[in-house]
Amino acid sequence: MQILKIGMPITLEINSKDKEEPEKYKCKLVDHTKGYIYIDYPINVKTDKAAFIMEGTEIQASFITEDQSVYCFNTEVVARKKLNIPVLVLTLPPQKDLIRIQRRKYVRVDASIDVAVQFENQSFTAVTQDISGGGAAILEPYHVQMYRCQRVNLTLVLPMNSGENRYVESEGIVVRTIQQDNGKKNQVSIQFENILEKQRQLIIRYCFEQQMNMRRKALK
Repeated sequence: MQILKIGMPITLEINSKDKEEPEKYKCKLVDHTKGYIYIDYPINVKTDKAAFIMEGTEIQASFITEDQSVYCFNTEVVARKKLNIPVLVLTLPPQKDLIRIQRRKYVRVDASIDVAVQFENQSFTAVTQDISGGGAAILEPYHVQMYRCQRVNLTLVLPMNSGENRYVESEGIVVRTIQQDNGKKNQVSIQFENILEKQRQLIIRYCFEQQMNMRRKALK
């Protein structure tokens, strides 16, 4: 099934070392061929002005399909062309490699859990803000900058009611970054990918235990 439709809105995000928050742009799909999409000139979401994006610029793109599924992918500006209107040409991965961002279907609980994160040539430890069977939100260390659609490897340490620590390993996809004010750490939401079902069940069990603990405290 072809999920890309001519005229559909596409959101672009560009990370810059000089800026804490990625620049966001809106555009529309003008056409697509195998391996490429053609978009009208992007508009900066904040300034509402047309943007000049240089060839070679790496971008995180996302769009919403007719059934309200959200997909994202990494892309790059490769050319400028003139069709009926001026367009930018961006690379497009095969449909099977587009990242589908799942809707929440698991109970999410607030929890501070130690987590080790590894991507590219970086690795660091952090603490979660909340967790569910579908993913977790972590507090991003100040020296790290993560971006949407980024693939990561996670190792979570679950302190169970039994007193033992259970370790869960999973791949993950960054689905959003929430910028914080007043010097607070940014919140990065990560969706679990390719996680073994028995590992997911451990997380679900941990979330259930935390819910029960909170109910007991509320009754005291």
